[in-house]
Amino acid sequence: MKEIFTPGYFLLIFFILCLQEDLFSQNVGIGISNPTRAKLEVNGAVDYTTAIFGGESTGIGIIRNNPGIGFNNYYNGGNRYIANGYSGAIWLDAVNGGMFFDVNGFGTANSLATSGINSMVINNSGNIGIRSSGYPDISLFVPRQSNNSGALVIGGTTYNSRFYYGTAEDTYITAGKDNGHLILNHIPGGHVIMGSGTTRVSINNGVPLYTLEIRQANQKGIALISPENLFDVWEMRTWNTGGNPGSLCFNYNGVWKSFIYIDGAYVQVSDKRLKKDIKPVPALLGKIMRLNPVTYAMKQNNPDNEISYGFIAQEVKDLFPELVHITKDTSNGYGISDLHMMNYSGFGVLAIKAIQEQQQQLTEMRKEIDLLKEQNKMLLQLINRKN
Repeated sequence: MKEIFTPGYFLLIFFILCLQEDLFSQNVGIGISNPTRAKLEVNGAVDYTTAIFGGESTGIGIIRNNPGIGFNNYYNGGNRYIANGYSGAIWLDAVNGGMFFDVNGFGTANSLATSGINSMVINNSGNIGIRSSGYPDISLFVPRQSNNSGALVIGGTTYNSRFYYGTAEDTYITAGKDNGHLILNHIPGGHVIMGSGTTRVSINNGVPLYTLEIRQANQKGIALISPENLFDVWEMRTWNTGGNPGSLCFNYNGVWKSFIYIDGAYVQVSDKRLKKDIKPVPALLGKIMRLNPVTYAMKQNNPDNEISYGFIAQEVKDLFPELVHITKDTSNGYGISDLHMMNYSGFGVLAIKAIQEQQQQLTEMRKEIDLLKEQNKMLLQLINRKN
């Protein structure tokens, strides 16, 4: 029969007795006579290290005072390596209530760690600092690093967003993938505010020279879309086709209006192929004479009561209703539900028509005068013969 009471057996019994086992509670204490707070209590330390587990390789150290757990790390006159390799620790600042996550550089067994960083710290309010030298006073603080790794990089499927990236401190916010969308403050009533009074913003361009620069893409510019109808669109962009480089064009639902780049003149589409029901303007000199040009001062936005020249839309409507437009939009800012607006450019056509009529009258008058002159001449000749 195999012997049971071997020397190892008696050594185990002796070890159990040395642990001061409480036979009733089964709590075990090392360096403590009455362990009551845990099934295993270890009191005492070598310097700050209370225990090492797995010390024959890269093990774990239990560290007191600033209590923590060392990974391939124990504390004795400083952080030391349990075995060759890298080490780190998670420890608590029991006075100020901060949690630290440290990483040390490569070292050899039992040597002091001479290089390391606080990779993360959490203060007693839950604020987080990444590679921060002290306690953060905001929810998340990531200081810029001296290398080109970037202060904060958020990865996407294809592209990353970089905040304070590299020593140039440029910030990149991307959608993360091709054809992705970048959405800012997508909440009801939200606002997006960019910079201060000297900030310049560029879209599709390099370093901007102006407060806002937009480089068109795919011949598309700025669009204003009706909130009631997504297909009701005003667009503004430059137009550099058809021999008109740099012209400023407005587009309403696909119909162009533009300002010529040479002198800024506003031009309207007037191609015969786009018109129908073409009729000559009837005689209108009589109605032109009934127009009542006036001087006036606008009530709003006119603190100095500056005088303007023009017409009264309601009076013009009685004579030329085609030149008066009435809008029912109550958000016009004037508090008027039937706001009368007028097409002053149309008066140019009326003026030309009136000039043509006057010219026709002058031509007829010249003919009558010439006829009277001829008759008067013949009459004088007849009188002279009788004398």
